[in-house]
Amino acid sequence: MAKNHIPKQKVSSRKKTKQWGIDTVKGFIQESNFNMNGKHDLLKFYEAYNGHMNESDYNYVTNPYNTPGKQRNFPAKLRNYNIIKPVVDLLLGEKTSRPSNYMVTVSNDDAVSKMAEEEKAMVLENLEKMFINSLNQKGINTNQPNQEAKTPEQVAEYMKTTYQDSRAIVGQQVLNYLRDNLDLEDKMMRGFFDWLVSGYVYSYKGVSMDDVEYEIVSPLDIDFSKSPDLEFIEDGDWVVRRQLMSVNAVVDQFYDLLTEEQIDQLEDHSRNNSTSFSIPFLQRVENDFGDKGRFVEIMHVVWKTFRKVGVLEYIDEMGVQQMSMVSDTYKTNREAGETTEWYWINEVWEGYQIDNDIYVGINPVAGQRASLDNISKCKLPYNGRAYSNRHAENVSIISMGMPYQVLYNVFHYRLELTIAKNKDKIALIEMNTIPKRHGWDEEKFMYYADAMGFAFIDSTAEGKNNERVSFNQYQVLDMSLGQYMATQIELLQAIKQEWEELLGISRQRKGQVMASDGTGSTKSAIAQSTAITEEIFRKYEKFEQKEMQGLLDTSKHAFREGKKVQYITDDYRNAWLDIEGSSYQESEFGIFAKNSAQETQKMEQMRGLLQAMAQNGVGVGSIAQILDADNFSRIKQLADKVEAKQAELSKAAQAAEQQKEQSKMQVELQKLQVEQQHEAQENQMDRQVKLEVAHIQAASKDTDHDNDGKTDK
Repeated sequence: MAKNHIPKQKVSSRKKTKQWGIDTVKGFIQESNFNMNGKHDLLKFYEAYNGHMNESDYNYVTNPYNTPGKQRNFPAKLRNYNIIKPVVDLLLGEKTSRPSNYMVTVSNDDAVSKMAEEEKAMVLENLEKMFINSLNQKGINTNQPNQEAKTPEQVAEYMKTTYQDSRAIVGQQVLNYLRDNLDLEDKMMRGFFDWLVSGYVYSYKGVSMDDVEYEIVSPLDIDFSKSPDLEFIEDGDWVVRRQLMSVNAVVDQFYDLLTEEQIDQLEDHSRNNSTSFSIPFLQRVENDFGDKGRFVEIMHVVWKTFRKVGVLEYIDEMGVQQMSMVSDTYKTNREAGETTEWYWINEVWEGYQIDNDIYVGINPVAGQRASLDNISKCKLPYNGRAYSNRHAENVSIISMGMPYQVLYNVFHYRLELTIAKNKDKIALIEMNTIPKRHGWDEEKFMYYADAMGFAFIDSTAEGKNNERVSFNQYQVLDMSLGQYMATQIELLQAIKQEWEELLGISRQRKGQVMASDGTGSTKSAIAQSTAITEEIFRKYEKFEQKEMQGLLDTSKHAFREGKKVQYITDDYRNAWLDIEGSSYQESEFGIFAKNSAQETQKMEQMRGLLQAMAQNGVGVGSIAQILDADNFSRIKQLADKVEAKQAELSKAAQAAEQQKEQSKMQVELQKLQVEQQHEAQENQMDRQVKLEVAHIQAASKDTDHDNDGKTDK
C-alpha cells in the first residue's frame, strides 16, 4: 500500500468489511512516524534527567581539532554533573502539595427544572414544619415534635449555594471511586514527569471487564494527526500507539481474539519481523530486563470514520409523536407515517496490528464519548497536549536546560584540567648543593623535604668547573593556578544560577534563606518565583481536568449495567458506590476545577489560623482533619462543622448559664420566702405574746375590781 493511502471512510456499514478495517489500520500505521528526530531528542531528555550523557556531544571540547582515529589522553575525564534533575524534582515535589479540587456538575437540559422542583418541595416541607410548630405552641396536640424549619428565603439561599443535583452527587462519588481504584494520583504524577521532561503528556482511557482502565502513555510511543490549532489530541482525527510486549503479555490481553495458529506464530522465535523500535532500544530492553526471548510489537490504531444515521419520526401506539435514531440499514415505513432524515456523523473505530501481520479488534470503540447536544461530536480514547508548540517547535523544561547542562559539564572538565596543571610553588635548587659526600642522593633529599619540611645542603660543594656554588641564587617559581580555579568555580555557580533563574527557581524557593533576608523580601521572592512557573502547572492541570471529564464519560459505558462496590475515600473512610445503570448513562457531567495556586494560598492562610483556633477551644481532632484536607472545599466543610459545633457548645453554655442564674434566683427566692415566713412567724408570735399580755393584764384588772368590791361590803 502506498504511503498516505487510507481507504475511503464515507461508506455504508455494509462496506466496512474486515478487509476495509485491515487496510485502514495499515494506512494509518504507514501515516505515522516513530523514527523522526524529535523522538530521539525526547529519549536524550529522559537520559539527561537520569544523569546519562552522550560523549559525542562534547567532541568539540575533547577533540577540538577533529583529529580522526587518534585518542588523546588528557589528565581529566569528561563527567556529567547533573543540574537538571534537582530542578525537575523540585517541581515534582511542589506538584504533590498542590490541591486537587474537581467538582462534578450536571449539564443535562432538565437540570434547571429539576432544581426548581427540588426547591418547591423543600419550601412545602418547611412550611409544613412551621405549621406543626405553630400548632404545638398553641397547645394543640399534633402527635409530632417541633422541628427546625427554614424560611423560603433560607431555602432559596441554600439552593443557590449548597444544593447539588442527585446525579452530580453520584458523579462525584464515581470520580472519588476512580481516583482510588485507578491510583490516579500516582499516574497523574507520572504524566507530570513526562510533561516536565519531554514537554508532552499522553494518556489512554478505555473499558475492560465492565470497569474503567487508565494509563499514561510514553511520548516516545505515540503519533497522531498534527491538525492546526489542535490543543488536545482527543479532538484529533487519528492516533497510533506502539507497544513492545512479551508473548505471554500479548496472550493475556488478546486471549479472546487470537486463534491457536496465531499464538503459535507469536511463539515462533525464528521469526524476525521488523519493528519501529530501534535496534539499540531493543538491545537495551533485553539487557535491562534480562529477557533474551522474542518481543512482539503491538500497534493500536484509533481513528474517526463516518457513519450514516437517521433521525426517525413516528407516531406511537398512544398517538404521541416520537423521535429515535436508526442505522443506515433501517427501512422507513412511510405507509405508517414514518419519516427519516439522514446524516453523516463521526464515529471512533479502533484496531490492533500484532507482529506486523495479525489484525484483531477492528470495530467501533465501545462507549462512544458523544455529546448529547451534537450527535456527531465524539472524542478519541487517547488524549494529550504539548507544553509550548504554538507556531514553533515544542520545548520542555529539560530541553531548555540542556545547553546549561552541557556548558556546566564543559567548565567542570576545564576545571579538572586546571587542577591537573596546578603545581603550586616550585623551588629551583642547585643539584650540587645536595650533600652527596655524606651519602645523600636526590631521592633522600626530596624525602626529607616532603616529610620533615626541611633539607640539608652542602655549602662547601663545588660546581662542575670546581667553582664554589653560591647559596643565594636559588629561585622559587609560582606555578599555582588557584586564582584561575576560583574564577572557574564562580562561573560554574553563575551557570547554575542562570539556569534556575530561567525557570524562576530562586534560592528562597529552595529554602536557602540568609539571615540578612527580611520576611517581606523573602515572601516577595517566593511569590515572584511561583508566578513564573505557574504556567507549567496551569496547562497540566487543564489536561487533568480534561482527564477527569473523560473518565466520567467512559464510566457511563463501563457502568451501564450498574455498579455496587466499596472503596476508600481520601480521608480513609469506607464508602459505598451504588449506581443505577440506566439513569447514570443518561447523565451529562461537567468538571469544574478551581485555580490551584489560589487554592494553595488560601489553604496555607487557613492553616496559619489553626493556632488561634486551638487557643479558642477548637478540638485537636478538628484541627487534625483540617491539616489532613487536600482541598479548600474540604476545609470549608470542616470549618462549617467546627462552627456548628462551637455554636452548639455556646448555646449549651448559655443554657447552662441561664439554668445557673435561674437556680440562683430560685435559691434567692426560696431564701427570701423563708425569711418572709420567719418574719411572719415572729410577727405572729409577737402578736400572740401581746394578746397574751393583754389578756393577762385584762384578767388582772378584773381581779383587782372584784377584790375592791368585796372590801366595801
